[in-house]
Amino acid sequence: MRLSAFLVLFFPLALAFPRLGLHEGYTRLVFDLDARAQYQIAQTADTLTLRFTGVAPSPSDTEVGSPQVASYQVVPTPQGAQVFVRLRPGVEVRTTLLDDGPRRRLVVDVLTVNRPASQAPSRTNTRPAPPPRIVVLDPGHGGVDPGAVGFVVEKEVTLDLALRVRRILEREGIQVVLTRERDVHLSPNKATDLGLRAEMANSRRNLFVSIHVNSAPNPAQGIEVYYFGNTLDPALLAQVIRENGGGELGRRLTREAQQVSERLMSDLIAQSNLKFSRQLAHYVQASLLQATGAVDRGVRQAPFYVLRNARIPAILVEVGFANHPVEGRRLQTSAYRQALAEGLARGILRFLGNGG
Repeated sequence: MRLSAFLVLFFPLALAFPRLGLHEGYTRLVFDLDARAQYQIAQTADTLTLRFTGVAPSPSDTEVGSPQVASYQVVPTPQGAQVFVRLRPGVEVRTTLLDDGPRRRLVVDVLTVNRPASQAPSRTNTRPAPPPRIVVLDPGHGGVDPGAVGFVVEKEVTLDLALRVRRILEREGIQVVLTRERDVHLSPNKATDLGLRAEMANSRRNLFVSIHVNSAPNPAQGIEVYYFGNTLDPALLAQVIRENGGGELGRRLTREAQQVSERLMSDLIAQSNLKFSRQLAHYVQASLLQATGAVDRGVRQAPFYVLRNARIPAILVEVGFANHPVEGRRLQTSAYRQALAEGLARGILRFLGNGG
């Protein structure tokens, strides 16, 4: 076979659990087990989870970047380990257990789905499309809730940005769901409104992005991206309370979100999802900064209520400050909003594997 069509990379057994092989059309992960080791396998649309007992690997967090597998994470447990494999869209998983004397090898092949040659369509037919990749965009606020008000009104900017991002993603074959498509609220009750938005971050979709405009009592500017977690920063906590509804309601919803964050610390599957959320956040932040030249306010964790129960990678983006005399006026312009939309879309596409 020609070298250009076949590439295999295997790492030494002592250095890797699993061993990784990159092949034309599939990615192979090999887990070396002794006779006492046990395993279980579970799969969702975008994550393969393997639970092992009787193994003792080192923790790792490895980018793969193949057409079938984005990355994998090894998390040791008291009984053994859990391995979370981030799958690309349009793949299938096949497993084989091989006996090798006193040891066994679990072989996991992640293959790009292709129609078998015996079932190949005629020239007049087209090959069935792979499962759609679905992105949820959440334009923050709306209806009775204007959000931040300064040189711009938050609810107007977030909706405009979401519509622009949707157009870009749809041109790339991505299916987009908006939590709102016009100036409406999902409920006049803020807690219910946020809950309805959060429910859209379910496992039938690929990722969730909530779009917001910031404000601050003192002059500030720049872009920041959040994934779910806790914070001890009082200034950041005050911002979270505002986004979670403000006042006593905002404090209550923030406490509830903080309690969820504490529970997630012991949930390894949730921790794996947070890892992918962090990766998405960094991709989006880098793309937004490149597109706009805005001030970099970083990627951070915070207990935003709308992100608390996400079952897929989920982030909240603050695209700028409504009350900053320079940035607020930039947010008024169509050109700057288009730059923000292109940066946001590029970060999403990079995470989904469509771009670099």
